[in-house]
Amino acid sequence: MKFNNSKSKEFFKKCLQKIRLRYLAHKDIKRFSKSAALSIYDATFDQLSSRIMYNVHAIEKGLSREHHFRKGFGRKALSTLNDCLLIYEEQNYSKDMFAYKQGRSIILRYIDKHKAMNEDTSFLSEIIVPAFLQEDSQFKFAGVKTVFLDDKKNNKNKNFYELSQNRASVRDFSGEAVDSKLVLSAIKNALKTPSVCNRQGWKVYLTENKTLIKDILYFQKGFNGYPKLPEILLTVCVSNSSFLSPVERNEAFVDGGLLSMSIIYGLEYEGLACVTLNAMMDSKSEKQIRKIVEIDSSEQVILFIAIGQFKDKVTVPVSDRKSLEDVVKII
Repeated sequence: MKFNNSKSKEFFKKCLQKIRLRYLAHKDIKRFSKSAALSIYDATFDQLSSRIMYNVHAIEKGLSREHHFRKGFGRKALSTLNDCLLIYEEQNYSKDMFAYKQGRSIILRYIDKHKAMNEDTSFLSEIIVPAFLQEDSQFKFAGVKTVFLDDKKNNKNKNFYELSQNRASVRDFSGEAVDSKLVLSAIKNALKTPSVCNRQGWKVYLTENKTLIKDILYFQKGFNGYPKLPEILLTVCVSNSSFLSPVERNEAFVDGGLLSMSIIYGLEYEGLACVTLNAMMDSKSEKQIRKIVEIDSSEQVILFIAIGQFKDKVTVPVSDRKSLEDVVKII
């Protein structure tokens, strides 16, 4: 049998591709290290805005806890938020922008929550400047909201816009069993998601065993303090064996992210609660999870999806969204 490509030529090509990969990876690292907000004093508008939103979300999650609510929680997040807002003002960025309003608002929601519980917040004066502690009607955003089970019972009759706009990430589940067939239906529908050149390098590991779920989440570290484990945990991966060129080195994250969002919309359609959990772990934690889930070394772990049943009502972060004008730039 005659091959059109010789082994020697392919070997030489592979060596060149590896050199090219190292060069492109170096460019990735250089671009990331130059632009990422690695310090609060990295003070471009986008860097400060992103750090503000990171801490806003951390405080929102704390405020949404119905069980084990820790009064006076989040002092580190509040302290960092204060510093970011001060630097933002020093840079003379507009106070009408989304992140600034979110940052100022969440401090006031924090105070509101503690006042409603007759809890002392005098400690805030030690880490927050007085101006940020004053009630101001401009800053009415951020905080928490309630999601009701009754609103989810009609999900299959909603159009896509209604379904997507009413979706919320939920970590506090009822503890009732989940029919895995509904989850598989959501995954099956998600398989229509586009992938690069239709290679479909996805792998989804579905775990129902509570012991395994507990072990995975112990290393993932994103579910601590919640009273009930997910009924089902998905680990979404993409095989790097699907890719042919160094220019595709980040495509696993693109394909995996697209598939994951499709699954999440499918779960919402089925009336199931879920939350996305990131895979930004240290190497030791990732190694342990790979061992537990039996993930092949060729596969990139993208993220996890924790799934459960909705409670009759559950408190979740508001998670406000930027305006269309903030996101879209017409060229």
